[in-house]
Amino acid sequence: MPHYPETTVIKGLTRVIRQRQLPRGAVHRRTLVSAGAQVSAVTVVLQGEVLREYHVLDVAKALKWPKATPAQIAEAILVTEGQRVRLGQELAQRGRGRRPRVLQSPVEGEVVEIEDGHIILQSSERMVEVLARIPGEVESVENEVVRINGTGAVIQCAWGNGQFFFGSYLFLPPEGFAELRKADPTMSPYRGKVLVSPVPVERAELLVAQHLQVAGVVAPGMPASLREFAMGLTFPVILTEGFGHRQPTTLIYRLLHSNMGRQAAFDAALPERWSWERPEIVIPLPAGGVFVEPPSVIRTLEVGEQVRLTRAPWDGVLAEVVALPTGAQTIDNGLRVQCARVRLPNKREVLVPLANLETLG
Repeated sequence: MPHYPETTVIKGLTRVIRQRQLPRGAVHRRTLVSAGAQVSAVTVVLQGEVLREYHVLDVAKALKWPKATPAQIAEAILVTEGQRVRLGQELAQRGRGRRPRVLQSPVEGEVVEIEDGHIILQSSERMVEVLARIPGEVESVENEVVRINGTGAVIQCAWGNGQFFFGSYLFLPPEGFAELRKADPTMSPYRGKVLVSPVPVERAELLVAQHLQVAGVVAPGMPASLREFAMGLTFPVILTEGFGHRQPTTLIYRLLHSNMGRQAAFDAALPERWSWERPEIVIPLPAGGVFVEPPSVIRTLEVGEQVRLTRAPWDGVLAEVVALPTGAQTIDNGLRVQCARVRLPNKREVLVPLANLETLG
């Protein structure tokens, strides 16, 4: 029976197609780009607004007009449903002359409904701007969704804290964080750059990074207990492998090393159950006039496929599938499960449960 493993895209050059839209709960206000436009990673493509509390305003009561008829109240109202209003804007007015009675908006927000002499407002909590997050060309703008097309290296990761940065990066020095603890933040070469660590990080390391005013941290893993702390940081934190003391995937760090000196998009998208977005690192690269295919994320596992092992003792190791035995196989712990036989970098062949491997897109 065909097996469709999980796929993580780790490619040195591929077509990068991403859709940008407002987060759930945000009301669309403006689309700032059109099809065919060239955008940078920090171009704002959409603007919206998050609305929260409702305010019900009794027009007759506010205007001190107890005997007003529905027709008189309707004539006094100066706004319409769906209209945005500013704090203090006039919503209704009774009378003319020097001292008319006026109902002013108590909040900035939107007129949701006007009914039975009442104006219902929904207040604005904050404005939202959506960035392109990758450089490229706007392929289409449809139903408040902006589709962007670019090329580059893509490294999909396991976890991010919801922040974003586009810029250059540096690797941790050979002496590790011990050397960085002595650095002067104003003179440090890591200030304003993403720090790439080939080893898992702890709270102390993240505090050092914060002190040095780095633009982000990339690491294979960190303790799960630091999740909330990392969520409170203002720079992106990206885990390439996940929580815990995880080993780095060689291919990821090889790609980052080979593109040193280039700028990259560090998109620490927070993984959510119903979202297609994954935390990722995208390094924009020219296609060189050659058509580049997008990665394949849904395909059956085949002999000869390169896979990444996702559980100890070979966590993060890249291997080649050499056989796909039919039926359940007995592994070292005595369980009988569907397996693949893979060749490790040291040429050793081992049985690995299909659930413990993923393809690389």
